[in-house]
Amino acid sequence: PVEVLPNGSFDASTPPWVQDPVTPSLLCGMPLISPVDGTTAACLGGTDGLIQTLTQPIALPAGLKTLTLTGKICIATTETVAADNDVATFDVLDGTTTIAALGKQTNQQGSMACQFGAFTLMTTATSDPVTATFRIRSTLNTQMPTSFYIDKLSLTASCN
Repeated sequence: PVEVLPNGSFDASTPPWVQDPVTPSLLCGMPLISPVDGTTAACLGGTDGLIQTLTQPIALPAGLKTLTLTGKICIATTETVAADNDVATFDVLDGTTTIAALGKQTNQQGSMACQFGAFTLMTTATSDPVTATFRIRSTLNTQMPTSFYIDKLSLTASCN
């Protein structure tokens, strides 16, 4: 496996994470959250009804078969309904086409007093472009917001 995500701890200035929307910043640290690694983490959600996206270009090996994402996530929520009302998805895109839907984390994995925990998502890629875009997207409903704090990501590509 080859590491393809160059700034998975969100601390380096290059390559930068592209934030949409730009404000408020989707990268944060103390005093809001204590990142697992370094001084900055991804901070998505927290505002009802918003879609927020962080993206970063990645280089993929020829013959790509599978992608594995590991990292740490802390999900703070006041949601009490047993439904995926607030969702953070992890995808790899070729332009606007999803070539690897790695999976999701939702309000159902969260708690009011969140603590960082490990997660692993794995999928098969449908194509192997030379460059692609890694995307984290949070989608929140209009009631009881959820915050997704993500840090120490590693995205490995395998040709087996």
